[in-house]
Amino acid sequence: MLRRKALPIVSFCRPYMAYMGTDRSVVMITAPVTKEFAQSSDRNNKNNNKTDESVEMATSGIVESFPTGALVPKAETGVLNFLQKYPEYDGRDVTIAIFDSGVDPRATGLETLCDGHTVKVIERYDCSGCGDVDMKKKVTPDEGGSLKGLSGNTLKLSPELMALNTDPDKSVRVGLKSFSDLVPSKIRNNIVAQAKLKHWDKPHKIATANASRKIVEFESQNPGEASKLPWEKKIVKENLDFELEMLNSYEKVYGDIKTSYDCILFPTANGWLTIIDTTEQGDLEQALRIGEYSRTHETRNVDDFLSVSVNVHDEGNVLEVVGMCSPHGTHVSSIASGNHSSRDVDGVAPNAKIVSMTIGDGRLGSMETGTALVRAMTKVMELCRDGKRIDVINMSYGEHANWSNSGRIGALMNEVVNKYGVVWVASAGNHGPALCTVGTPPDISQPSLIGVGAYVSPQMMEAEYAMREKLPGNVYTWTSRDPCIDGGQGVTVCAPGGAIASVPQFTMSKSQLMNGTSMAAPHVAGAVALLISGLKQQNIEYSPYSIKRAISVTATKLGYVDPFAQGHGLLNVEKAFEHLMEHRQSKDNMLRFSVRVGNNQAKGIHLRQGVQRRFIDYNVNIEPIFFNDKEADPKDKFNYNVRLNLIASQTWVQCGAFLDLSYGIRSIVVRIDPTGLQPGVHSAVIRAYDTDCVQKGALFEIPVTVVQPHVLESDHSKPVFEPASTKGDNSVEFQPNTIQRDFILVPEHATWAVGKFFVHTNQLLPKQSCRKLETMKIVPVGSEHEATMVFKVKSGKILELCIAKYWSNYGQSHLKYSLLFRGVEAHNPNAYVMHAGRGIHKLEVESLVSEDLQPLLQLKNAAVVLKPTEAKISPLSATRDVIPDGRQVYQNLLVFNLNVAKPAEVALYAPIFNDMLYEAEFESQMWMLFDANKALVATGDAHSHTFFTKLEKGDYTVRLQVRHEKRELLEKISEANLVAAFKLTNMLALDLYENYNQCIVGGRKFVSGLLRGSTRVLYIAPIAQERLTKANLPAQCAWLSGNLVFPQDEAARRVALHPFNYILNPSEKKANTNGSSNGSNAAGSPAAATVAVAANAAKPKAPATPQAATSVNNPAAGDGVTVQSDPPVDSNASPASPKKGKANADDYAESLRDFQCSHIAKCELEMAEKIYNEVVAAHPKHLPANLLLIQNIESTQLKVQLPLTFANAQKTSPPPEGGESADKQREDQKKMRSALERIVKLADKVIQETDVEALLSYYGLKNDTRSDAAKIKTYVGNMDKQKNNLIEALSKKGIALAKLAVLDDCVKDRLAEINDLYTEIIKFVDANDTKAIQFALWHAYANAHYGRMYKFVVKLIEEKRTRDHFEELAAINGALGHEHIRTVINRMMITAFPSSFRLF
Repeated sequence: MLRRKALPIVSFCRPYMAYMGTDRSVVMITAPVTKEFAQSSDRNNKNNNKTDESVEMATSGIVESFPTGALVPKAETGVLNFLQKYPEYDGRDVTIAIFDSGVDPRATGLETLCDGHTVKVIERYDCSGCGDVDMKKKVTPDEGGSLKGLSGNTLKLSPELMALNTDPDKSVRVGLKSFSDLVPSKIRNNIVAQAKLKHWDKPHKIATANASRKIVEFESQNPGEASKLPWEKKIVKENLDFELEMLNSYEKVYGDIKTSYDCILFPTANGWLTIIDTTEQGDLEQALRIGEYSRTHETRNVDDFLSVSVNVHDEGNVLEVVGMCSPHGTHVSSIASGNHSSRDVDGVAPNAKIVSMTIGDGRLGSMETGTALVRAMTKVMELCRDGKRIDVINMSYGEHANWSNSGRIGALMNEVVNKYGVVWVASAGNHGPALCTVGTPPDISQPSLIGVGAYVSPQMMEAEYAMREKLPGNVYTWTSRDPCIDGGQGVTVCAPGGAIASVPQFTMSKSQLMNGTSMAAPHVAGAVALLISGLKQQNIEYSPYSIKRAISVTATKLGYVDPFAQGHGLLNVEKAFEHLMEHRQSKDNMLRFSVRVGNNQAKGIHLRQGVQRRFIDYNVNIEPIFFNDKEADPKDKFNYNVRLNLIASQTWVQCGAFLDLSYGIRSIVVRIDPTGLQPGVHSAVIRAYDTDCVQKGALFEIPVTVVQPHVLESDHSKPVFEPASTKGDNSVEFQPNTIQRDFILVPEHATWAVGKFFVHTNQLLPKQSCRKLETMKIVPVGSEHEATMVFKVKSGKILELCIAKYWSNYGQSHLKYSLLFRGVEAHNPNAYVMHAGRGIHKLEVESLVSEDLQPLLQLKNAAVVLKPTEAKISPLSATRDVIPDGRQVYQNLLVFNLNVAKPAEVALYAPIFNDMLYEAEFESQMWMLFDANKALVATGDAHSHTFFTKLEKGDYTVRLQVRHEKRELLEKISEANLVAAFKLTNMLALDLYENYNQCIVGGRKFVSGLLRGSTRVLYIAPIAQERLTKANLPAQCAWLSGNLVFPQDEAARRVALHPFNYILNPSEKKANTNGSSNGSNAAGSPAAATVAVAANAAKPKAPATPQAATSVNNPAAGDGVTVQSDPPVDSNASPASPKKGKANADDYAESLRDFQCSHIAKCELEMAEKIYNEVVAAHPKHLPANLLLIQNIESTQLKVQLPLTFANAQKTSPPPEGGESADKQREDQKKMRSALERIVKLADKVIQETDVEALLSYYGLKNDTRSDAAKIKTYVGNMDKQKNNLIEALSKKGIALAKLAVLDDCVKDRLAEINDLYTEIIKFVDANDTKAIQFALWHAYANAHYGRMYKFVVKLIEEKRTRDHFEELAAINGALGHEHIRTVINRMMITAFPSSFRLF
């Protein structure tokens, strides 16, 4: 993620002196006051004199020149002097690649080079894939140039555009692109707000006012309670209320609506031409036209905020739309190479070219991905190979890796430097002031990169931060500190880390203040461009190694500045260039020296494990390696020899003084003797000098860091740490940017610490990044009240307690602080993992000191393990994903199915890839979550396990892409699982017991108690099945997770959390999908398993008889629903045995009837009619046969259409006057009418044969107290079936009548009949019931109740989102005259129903 400065780390001072480092201040300026003067001359003169005096006083302190040179600081590092001395070495002939969030070529200072016409940003790529559009579909326009876009809109090409197309078939490629993730969320909100103001607010306010007015008018005409209104008035009132509700609901969701545009692509004589239909009307003459950026350098504005460019890949199959996911990359570029009319605000190398490589992915909020990094590096290699050399890379991005001695991305970074000779500059990170906080990069397996810390000068304080007085220059408090976790040096130099520089046009601002190592890195990148520019013009050979050595040995060491933050010191460009010139002939210029320590191949020596009581010997391997070693001249390797003098900077570091080194590995022993070192951090370095030329500085260094901790006395009842102090009150003095570091060995059993201070704490855990166990928090400290904070610690590990006063905080402060360790934990093996199948779980609890216990165990998440349904390995793009030379990158695309049975918050992650990026073996682990309509819902990558997404009920598809150039490695992960973590609606709390038997029987619980000295045993019982069932866990749930806390102290309970996992028993019945539908529990009650199977089983061909809960969206059901009659019969099963008291002949007849009925719905209509006649002849009272034939007629003769869609179809396509098409249309309408009339007759048979009064009497009895109630209930046991049959028949008839009324244009004439059917239905079920809702929708249409129609359609969408439903909503708003809402719904529909899955 972006290395941008976060909140200030520490601020210590008395409140009235506080400056919290917000980097902004308010400056008040006194202005002269104008007065009215008296008319008399005397008073005029006096007043004039007074006015002159006041003006003079007010203006006497004004400085007319602003210190603009410090806005983009350059003097601090000698850049200005260098450019004055060498004006031609201003970055010309140098190209800087910006690995960032994207660069705006239209930003001030980034349009051209110093000549005023040559384009500065020469290439612009989105390497993340966020801007990719699938353009595989080809369409040939008709003679008039019209074609259908993927949005469904008709697009029209003008003759001029068609003439440009050089495709042999005159076809064009079509695609669809959502623009929501091509800009930052803040800018996206601005775009939406602007569109809302222009096109939405006025018509919507008018519509809302009109709807409210109608309600008021109705209520004035119909006074009294709404519940007492007649039925026909009630539905009118409901309709009006729902109309207003609809308007309010669209107002709320407007901000979430995403805009997608049709994209058209075709070849021309000047390359590919892209047309983006920003009109959304299909008018391509007014649409956006853009050529390929590499050819045309064109950018075009989509709106007032966003400009884009395009590239085309894979022979037109992929269109890459390049936006920007944040302003960060433009700001960085402006620092490195901005070219303005004023040199004061120029970037460091104003004449350098820029190549923009977007590595931040807009789908992830601008976080970088492995895919983006590898594609960016591949493109750099290609450009270098093709003669378009990239000289410098600036990367102000990074994360913290768990280890740095391996990882695919780090290996490729080394290749870019070591094989292609690109100088790579990286920000060190903004995670200080604690040690070991350098990010990745620059902390990778080899010290190939230049890492940069952030420095702030007095001039910057004045010009950028409006500070009232200057302080001495220093590093920022938050800049990350050395060493790397493996002991290497991550910070090479420091440079100015703040600037007020250009930002993209979409910010509506010319420039902004940003600070961080993100701003320091481009300063160094620009300085390197100056050096290379000079070396190129003088034809001096150089390498990344000679550049890095030069800036290291010539940097200005700042004696008063934290040595861990500045590397070799403040960059000095002049001296670095002089060094390169002086040693231009050095045999080492094209060499690097690989320094490897121990078996872990560390970059340095780092001792931070307990108290060091004896010396340690380290084997250090040193190897000289030529640039592009595999292609280097063998003679150069053979002839290479250097004789080195090794100098250790501290006496406790010892090694041999001399080393004769040829081209091969030499091993030396370095002894570290820390026995005499006092508690604290101690650093040293072994420098290797060429004895033939000592003045060129060290050829390489071996950094050494040793931490000796304070050890607290073991016999103390309360282990407390207090710092040493020379003050009488035991306080420590803090000046601005004072940093106090204490290292304490955390006592055994300590789990949290209580500190009275403000702090950054840090503990290093094996193979984990510095962020795994740390605290960073600002605590205000005053003179009257002490401040206390509590944070988590790990026993047995060294804790760094780092207290700092913020860099911009004025004055002197004295602070007293102490650290008290406390702790309670269970120490038995696997104490925090409980297996339900093992019964009672035991915890053996111990404390550091006497503690009051009040244990609480809460399970918050339910984990479902998803197994891939598909894993397919395939080669990726032949143009973007082939690493030179010929190293094809492959993907393994794993597909998972997820069912969410009710709305839930879900986090997805792949356990074997999670929490790894730079250190991962594979270069990508991105997943995308799609709904049932292929719409993208969420995206995740390396750190997705903590991000929860709100999901609606439904089926989802997860697609996980893993990339690597070796197929055999991808094959090994084809069975990789995905975990879906569901947040529980209600947390499950588990009770703890002190007695084993009480735990078994659920007796007396352990609530609280005192723990002192000895171990206390607590027990946890498995969760009862009834509780699991009520918890409504997702089906196939594997485990539950949460936290266990022991202490009673409230502050401690917030931090002393022990992650706890509860492993559930395996399911009794296996669901048909992986972790899909929402069941009762993982143990799997039969009911839960049945639900899971029913929800996810394959759709049956046809039931023997209608089922009770047929989906309203079942195409076979037409516009209605089916209901239960008799139990379904399996046509492949053997006949059931005769029931007691029933003759075999009767049983056979019923079985034959059921078998025949099972084929009525699925046969051809002619055969279905024949079977139906046979059934009715034999069983005239068997009503389900009528309903099954209705189903057949609907599925074969009628197209499923919702009311307004159906009505509009009849209006928009009237029969032509003559011709075959007219005859066919009349014939189709005749068939439709016949089918509808047949449905009415079949439904009437069911209605007439059903005793409605008996049904109403039966369902009106809430409690049957009659003596023969059981007998009666048995007798009328088929009442539910009769009711369902009746409801379906009424619904089918009502829909058919409504359609006939539309065909005959006589809806009003048939309204009474439709109303009667509706009132009959609602006697039995609510209108929203799945059995009645389809007819209720048609009833609302017949009454022109568009508000009720909206409500019913929304209900249908809750069950299943379809395009038909959205089209109906659009039509509803069209009927109401709400064209602005109709436009928005059409926009939503385009995004919600894409034709294919989104590209990675």
